[in-house]
Order: sequence, then C-alpha cells, then structure tokens
Amino acid sequence: MRAWQIPRKVMNNAVEWRTSSLSAEDLFAGLSLILIAVFAISLYAIMMKIMKRQDKEIVGYRFLISAGCSDLLLLFNYGIWPGLTILFKSEIIPQSWRTWQQLYLDWAWFSMVSHYSVVSWSRWMAIRKPLNFRNQKRKTSYSLCALCYLVALILVLSTHFQSWYVTFYYEPSSYGMLAENFPLYLSGGQSALFLAIHIAAILPPIVFYGWSITLLYRRRATMLLVHQHSVQNTIETRLLMPCLINVVTFIIGQVLITVGTGEGKWAGYTVMVLFAANSALNPFLLLICSKTLRKQVLDLLGVAKIATFDKLETSTVYRNIHAVNKDYCSSKLVGPESGSRRFLSLPTFRSKEDLRSSGTPV
Repeated sequence: MRAWQIPRKVMNNAVEWRTSSLSAEDLFAGLSLILIAVFAISLYAIMMKIMKRQDKEIVGYRFLISAGCSDLLLLFNYGIWPGLTILFKSEIIPQSWRTWQQLYLDWAWFSMVSHYSVVSWSRWMAIRKPLNFRNQKRKTSYSLCALCYLVALILVLSTHFQSWYVTFYYEPSSYGMLAENFPLYLSGGQSALFLAIHIAAILPPIVFYGWSITLLYRRRATMLLVHQHSVQNTIETRLLMPCLINVVTFIIGQVLITVGTGEGKWAGYTVMVLFAANSALNPFLLLICSKTLRKQVLDLLGVAKIATFDKLETSTVYRNIHAVNKDYCSSKLVGPESGSRRFLSLPTFRSKEDLRSSGTPV
C-alpha cells in the first residue's frame, strides 16, 4: 500500500547530503534497517529449514514455508535494500531501472498479501476437514501456494505499464521511498486501486479465521472426550493464533500508513520499518505460539536438547493418518539425521467419525 508512504517532497539539500559524510542519524537509520532484516531473515531461515524437513507429514508447514519465502523477499526489499541506499548514499540502481524495480517490489508485496487468503484457508481446512487436509498431496499444497505468486505477477503486469501508473523509488536522503508524481498517484486512480486490492485481500482471512474460531468454540462445547479434546483444541488455537495475529498486525500497519506518519526523513524511515516489521514479526509469532517449533529451534541452535529416545510426544499435528488395526493412530520414529531418536505418537480414534470430529492445527 505504497499510496500513502511519503509525499513527493525531495529534500532541498539532497545533493549536499549525498556529498557529505555519514552522520550519526544516517548510520542509525541504515544499520538498524539492515540489522532488523538480517536478524529476522536468519531466524526465518532456521525455522523454514525445520519446517521443510517435516512438510511431508505436517501439511500446514507447506503453506507457512511458501508465505515465508515472500516474507524473506520483503525483508530484503524494505530492510536491507533501503539500509544500503542510506549507507552508500546512492539509489544503487540506474534511474532507467526504476520501472522494473517497482514491478519486482509490487510483485513481492502482492505475493505476500495473496498468501493471507491461502494460509487462512489452510487453517480452516485443518479444523473443518482434518482428514482430507492431512492427506493432501504436497503437489496440491505447493500448487496452491504457487498461485499466489502467479496472481501477483498477473496483477502487476496488467497495471504497471498503464499511463496512470506512478513509480516509486528509493531516495536515500529521505530514508525511504518517494513517488515520481505523487499528485497523479492520488488522482489517477492508482491509490484507490491499491486500497481496493488490500481490502479485498483481508476479507477472506477474516471469514476463515472467524469461522475457524467458531468451529473450535462449538467443538469445545460439545466435546465427548473432555481431556483429549481440550488439549487438542488448545493446540489448534495456538497454531491458529500466529496467522490471525499477523493479519491483525497487517491491518494496523496499513491503517498507520494510511493515516500518515508525518513528513521528513523519519517518516520515510518509519514506513520502511513498518513494512519490514510486518514480515519480521511472523517467525517470532510462530515461536511464541508453537511450542513444537520453539523446542526444535532451540535444539537446532544447541540451546536445549529435546530429542530423546524414550520421550513420547503426543499430538495430532505431526503426521498424516494411517489406519492400524481399524484404529486411526500413527507413530513414527524421527530425528535419525541428528543422531537422536524421538517417537511421535498420535491419539487413537475408534472410527473415522471420531477423527473428523477432532481438528488438526496445521
């Protein structure tokens, strides 16, 4: 939603600023953006590595991996890239490349926005139709994710070469981005188009997450096996929360940008931080809300060793369902690549009907 980023107002002393040495403010702005992005990218990479190892069994990880790829692009676009332009006091690319740069930036942004609908649908499916969701093929999951990138590409190609389209570019002296023709941006329809796209993008997540929460509430009210279902609902809710909070954060960020962050270079810096934080927040939310991922990250970093031979992990989040002696249960020995072993065991269901009545959080 770049319509409300920074008014078209280039600093009068921009040329002088480019030829002067870096000030303390320049160093703070540039380095802080880079550090935020690098830290989030590093953490995201660790978590995506863990999720990739288990995506054959944990279907929900496939959608989070794809959404993570788009977040990595945005962390580079709104963290590392603007930080480097500030530190080098240069736009870095030739002015003639601005159009193609804008096309790439918008493609990466709308790819991320498109994932909100797909991820929210996956959470709803995990709760509404857990058996079908757990047995979903990897090809199907990743094909749905690929549609997000394809739809974003079609969108930017259909708009970027119109006469009313205004290009934004990195202006290091403004600590952010500026428009080549901001009045045209507001009056030509581009800002209204972007607003409509973002409103349309957040409607499906609101519906799916609201529906999912309603299903969890009804299931808790009508549960038959109190302990088992209570634990399961808690896990489902915790794994539902990261995506729900991310959507709320996205909406708040867009409202702040729409209302305005002021003028001047620190307004531009604030906008870059908001865009980067929108993606940087996701790995932290997953760590906070997912005990399983948190333990595995700590284990991978050597902070805590959790994989032991005799420790059983009982949760329905790990594996697809296999029928064993007419009881729907599953148990798998995992972790041989790390030299440790751990059994992942699922609760036993007497019938498919019992299985359908219990959701899966992935």
